[in-house]
Amino acid sequence: MKVEAHSQSLKGLTYLVTGSTDGIGQHTAINLAKAGGNLIIHGRSQQRVDASCKRVREAAAGGWVKGFTYDLSCMQSVQGFAAAVRQDVPTLNVLLNNAGVFEQRMSKTGEGFEMVWAVNVMAPFLLTSLLLDLVTDRIVNVSSISAGSSIDFSNLQQEKGFSSHGSYSLSKLAMMAFTAKLAKRLPRDGPTANCLDPGTVNTKMLEAGWGMCGMPVALADGETFLATDPSVKGTSGEYFNGSRLGAMRGEARKTKVQDRLWSVLEQQTGAVWP
Repeated sequence: MKVEAHSQSLKGLTYLVTGSTDGIGQHTAINLAKAGGNLIIHGRSQQRVDASCKRVREAAAGGWVKGFTYDLSCMQSVQGFAAAVRQDVPTLNVLLNNAGVFEQRMSKTGEGFEMVWAVNVMAPFLLTSLLLDLVTDRIVNVSSISAGSSIDFSNLQQEKGFSSHGSYSLSKLAMMAFTAKLAKRLPRDGPTANCLDPGTVNTKMLEAGWGMCGMPVALADGETFLATDPSVKGTSGEYFNGSRLGAMRGEARKTKVQDRLWSVLEQQTGAVWP
């Protein structure tokens, strides 16, 4: 299903897209800006944030574009990011947790967490908790068709030996479970929460893990669809393959798994949920 990025007006609506200095995140931000939306661009390099803001502004149809530079591998930085956003904007219509990493080798953050787990899971969990009361419409989390089938809670930090694909697939299964649990917690008149596999897209991440075997970034409109399309208004706690409803992993649907993961992430991040 092809998504026409500018088929509807998003004038007056505000979107935060993490990891939007390149790849699918930047493409999604440009799509939203073309339709008139206000954009918060995020990245960890000031130079790349500035360059991305310039590209998004050139495509914009009337909305404003603001850039924020924060490192999502550091939970203290995530807190700073949320505080800066809260100080700058009163409302977020959509929070799109797009940022993610694939690591070839084991590395730890300055706070002692395995890098993939920290960026792909802990950061969106904490950021969402800190901004939740600002979000009016939708929360979109990025998972993957490469998500694993089970969560080994004794190996969340790759204690049993690092695997590049194992750490990534674990993080994306955790994002499914987080999304399903979050949807249960949200009030009926509040925002929805869904996750998606954005497709096999020729990004730096795909090249690092699988090689350039996908479609051009310019065709990766799944995030735009889930963030804007009227057909999914009211849909919550689901997983999409691009713009099509998919089947969430059974493990992610288990209440015991969701509850245990939520508790672990609260302890790791210090998140306090409203």
